[in-house]
Amino acid sequence: MTGPRYSLLFLTLCLAGCLAHHARSDVSSQIKVFGVEMYSGVDYRQIGGIKATEEPCLKGYERSFDALDLAIGYSFDGKIRRISTRNPATSLFGIYPGMSLAEGQRLAREADLATLSPFRYRGKGITLTLLVDGEDRVFGITVEVID
Repeated sequence: MTGPRYSLLFLTLCLAGCLAHHARSDVSSQIKVFGVEMYSGVDYRQIGGIKATEEPCLKGYERSFDALDLAIGYSFDGKIRRISTRNPATSLFGIYPGMSLAEGQRLAREADLATLSPFRYRGKGITLTLLVDGEDRVFGITVEVID
């Protein structure tokens, strides 16, 4: 009787691992920011010839690429946990800096992200925040792992 019970437990754990990996790849496929991927262990010190400056933060450290309008946050274990961009050549979930807030909100909902506020969304272990100016235009976007 314990054999089938352990088999069921093992199968459940395997499936949970596969689903977690699937959620991570879904998020990464929605990020178009110089090849940077959430949860990755790639240590970006330079992108496109631009060197980063590094600062500590509460949950690890952050590398800023000012000339690219990009910041990458790392956890203490060296995994990417946050991406912030103001660069109009980049996008998160199809949303890019410069588009209208209404269009950004529509794209966030189409990506199956739950609305937390008009500027903040949640889904699959992450939050998405839209930075909006006084003319209702998105000027920045941040995706971050939920702790």
